[in-house]
Amino acid sequence: MHYRTANLRRDALHKLTTSLAREYGTIVVEDLNVSGMLRNRRLARVVADARFGEIRRQLAYKTRWNGGTLEVADRWFPSSKTCSRCQAVTPKLPLRIRMYVCEHCGLVLDRDENAALNLAALVKRHVAGSGPETENGRGADRKTPSCGAGGIEASTPH
Repeated sequence: MHYRTANLRRDALHKLTTSLAREYGTIVVEDLNVSGMLRNRRLARVVADARFGEIRRQLAYKTRWNGGTLEVADRWFPSSKTCSRCQAVTPKLPLRIRMYVCEHCGLVLDRDENAALNLAALVKRHVAGSGPETENGRGADRKTPSCGAGGIEASTPH
């Protein structure tokens, strides 16, 4: 049973990282203090099962294979504590608080959504939209297809 569970988890990680690397030109991950998280008795088992290091390793080589880039945010970058609208930084934000409320501009947003917006803004400052990536209608970063026009006329022999 343990062998089957390990194989299912390994397969799920490969499918997740492959789909992310194929769909997005730039992927941002945080350099987390995993050893510190493992010292927290409430988080230790979940963090150990998540295999953050393996996810990052697979994303690194799969983004290279697919022509994308993997950006790693600094371990001390306050992605959860910074307001994605006005850039004000909250000094303390415990993990139990799941909604981010900015005291300066009044933004109320899910903590993880706020962190994702801050990480996207961090990469936009570094990457500045150059390379094989373009933004789609939602503002999300997507790779441009390498096949060109993509219609029937593109595959017609001349």
